[in-house]
Amino acid sequence: MTLRDILEKYTSVVPPEELKGRVEKFQKALEADCALLVHSPDIYYYSGSKQEGFFVIPKNSAPKFLVLKHAERAAFECPFEVIPLKSARVLGDTLKDLIPQLKTIATELDVISLSLYQRLTKMLPGVEFVDISSKIRRQKAVKSSWEIEVLKKCAQFVVKAYEKVIESVQEGMTELELNAIAISELRKNGHEFGETMRGGRMEGFAGHILSGVAAAVPSYMNAPLNGIGISPAMPGGPSFKKIEKGETILFDFFGTHMGYLVDMTRTFGLAPIPVKMKDTYKVVREMHQYLKENMKAGTNALDIFNGVMGIAQKSPFADNFMGYPGNKVNFIGHGVGTEINDFPFLAKGLEMELKENMVIAVEPKFLFPNEGAVGLENTYLITQEGAVSLTTAPEDLIEK
Repeated sequence: MTLRDILEKYTSVVPPEELKGRVEKFQKALEADCALLVHSPDIYYYSGSKQEGFFVIPKNSAPKFLVLKHAERAAFECPFEVIPLKSARVLGDTLKDLIPQLKTIATELDVISLSLYQRLTKMLPGVEFVDISSKIRRQKAVKSSWEIEVLKKCAQFVVKAYEKVIESVQEGMTELELNAIAISELRKNGHEFGETMRGGRMEGFAGHILSGVAAAVPSYMNAPLNGIGISPAMPGGPSFKKIEKGETILFDFFGTHMGYLVDMTRTFGLAPIPVKMKDTYKVVREMHQYLKENMKAGTNALDIFNGVMGIAQKSPFADNFMGYPGNKVNFIGHGVGTEINDFPFLAKGLEMELKENMVIAVEPKFLFPNEGAVGLENTYLITQEGAVSLTTAPEDLIEK
């Protein structure tokens, strides 16, 4: 069998017409001689491949994928011309050959490494580099019908994993043991472990099971839930803490497929769950009802954020919303797609019009030090009528 035969048998590719439509839309907005994409999720979004290299989109001609490794696989995955690149040292000369009289290059200045940027400016003296990051992120924020179907499949993975966890949880299991059950179920169904965070840290993270006091332990991650982890080398996530009766357990996981992801959190526990946690969970359910009715195309993301914050402020648990004093995060939702932090955000001070077919994970959570946490997160599709949850697992507080 040839490499192409093997790949055709066991993998899928992004439809070529999907990629060509994205590139055409991008070129219309491009205000430079070309774009040089260096960030792998962006390269994948436009080329359909995550092989190592640089994706070049000229303003007025067809894209070229300059591939360091592996060109043959890239040619299978990408419908555009693939050019093997022996070394990044010849990138400057290659760009000048492809685009005579090159004067301006648009690239992702929010994520490009300083060393690569410095090398490019030395290789291309007199060429101006401008930022294209925001335009890329705004284009990626609105999903196509193909992307929405992929995200629905991602959601199926995480829903099945949650069902397996509910079926398997027992007193005395460690968080790590229950976490392994979730990961196993995800992988069996096709979960890719492809989670990426633009400009942030996300080391080997597919999600976590956190229980009782561990769920309220803070750490480095810019998220309400962090967990204890196993060592300072990975200071967050599940630990050897044993699951006990009378505490809440949080399932917070991604489902990934074809380079896309959804995010879902559910809360459950072994009876008796404390009344305080049940009362807090009612507030979370109220927030999601508000989101489903009000988070629709044409609304402002900041208005939705303020609406949810208003519900939190009216509750007796306001001080513990999205963390406790000194450990709070300033957002309640984030776009998802090829990255965990796609546009748009539901965050303090950030305005953006919500558009039809944007996809947002919204995660209202309450954390109580030395007690535990509750939370409910859905990945929502924005429509003209409201927000539709793609993550269809039961939203009830399950008490076993």
